[in-house]
Amino acid sequence: MTRSFLRRGLAASVAALGALLAACASDVRAPDLPPGTPGVDVPPAATATAGARPLPTATASAPRSITVDAVGDISLAREVVDRMAFGGQDYPYALVAPLLRGDVSIANLEGPLTERGEPWPKSYNFRTPPRFAPGLARAGFDVVSLANNHTLDYGVTGLLDTIVALDAADVQQAGAGANATLARAPAIVDTAAGRLAVLSYVATPDEGSGFSVRQWIADGDSPGLAFGTPDAVASDVRAAKQTADFVIVVVHAGDEYVNAPNATQRVLAEAALGAGADAYIGHHAHVVQPVELRGNQLVAWGLGNFIFDLDNVDLANIPQPRVTLILRFTLAAGAGVTSYEAVAVTQDAAEDRPRPATPAEADALRLLLGGSLTGTAE
Repeated sequence: MTRSFLRRGLAASVAALGALLAACASDVRAPDLPPGTPGVDVPPAATATAGARPLPTATASAPRSITVDAVGDISLAREVVDRMAFGGQDYPYALVAPLLRGDVSIANLEGPLTERGEPWPKSYNFRTPPRFAPGLARAGFDVVSLANNHTLDYGVTGLLDTIVALDAADVQQAGAGANATLARAPAIVDTAAGRLAVLSYVATPDEGSGFSVRQWIADGDSPGLAFGTPDAVASDVRAAKQTADFVIVVVHAGDEYVNAPNATQRVLAEAALGAGADAYIGHHAHVVQPVELRGNQLVAWGLGNFIFDLDNVDLANIPQPRVTLILRFTLAAGAGVTSYEAVAVTQDAAEDRPRPATPAEADALRLLLGGSLTGTAE
């Protein structure tokens, strides 16, 4: 399938970033910052060097369906940085990249791409040098969600560096931006089967350390994340459906190490599906949660970790086999989701990367998903 990507308001984003940089020099921060928050550095200027590629040409024989591959959390931080420095930027994906065969591939990028900024006062702070951003594209990822509880681990500086690095790597983003409008704007992928819109939100619980992701909400002209509320999700889905043939809602929410969705996840999924979204895709819990097909709408409550350097807390709370998945589903024009398949993958804690699952591990994944690795709309 021929694909083309619309840079999500790239020219507008660059202009907004330019205006924002001036504001950052005046010590502008995300809303509700705690006292003593570190200052914000100014990222290097972005330069747009290439125009958008031409849209695909529709023909009488053009396919009217697309396949989407979705995975959970990709954290390229901690030991994974050292692995890539030694083994190359393809190291984390090498064993599973051949399994990513969807027309469009989506992931959650759990942490900023930056070497600057100051760590936010919270329990865990992740970051990855921006030079490793092209590895995401090389592995086949087209869109990443940034609405999560780590994207601003190194402040506004880290967020803006991340946007610049992903733009340069030709990877689209959703769920964060230089202002509230850009944070809530969908990533847009035009395919021969129609236009796909991907919306992204965060709604994680407050942490025991006192950190709340609400401190990072984009507000007006302040940079930050899209926070998930039922009204915001429903409104954005309805708006996206005005111009898109397919709408996917991606939400970072849930309780860590729990294999079932919490009340927040359920409320946001109902808002998304009620407004007409084709699929609700979740992550954050670090473990897999069930997948449901409701008519022609898909609910994946939590896809777990995909790439993650597991620490002692993770190892103690994620039972073996540490299975995860590539969720592949088909979207048909005018029909929504027609089928899905869970491609079983296992996290190799010794190598800090995923590998294809064994048959026994695939059977363990089947149980976690609710009893089946496949589903077809009736």
